[in-house]
Amino acid sequence: MKTGPVRRAAGAVGLLALVPTSGMLIAGNITPQVAAVRAAITLLSVLILARVATWGVGWIADAAQRRPARDPSPEPAVAAAPPAGSPPAAGGVAPR
Repeated sequence: MKTGPVRRAAGAVGLLALVPTSGMLIAGNITPQVAAVRAAITLLSVLILARVATWGVGWIADAAQRRPARDPSPEPAVAAAPPAGSPPAAGGVAPR
């Protein structure tokens, strides 16, 4: 199953968020149980943020597709009445 770019980015952010916890665990400042609790909280937070971000990006993409393209000129210009007399020559050729 292929994951989208938002979920991949959330995974990378989640791994980076675990770096301080692993550093404290290696240094001996926290116990393995505390590190496990912090890792679980980080995992849940990243999953929730990834889900919200995926919904937000999908909502923006859907809204952009539903919006009609902007027309540069909303009202077509009314052509001026042709001048009285003979019509102009087309392409430099004199009328017969």
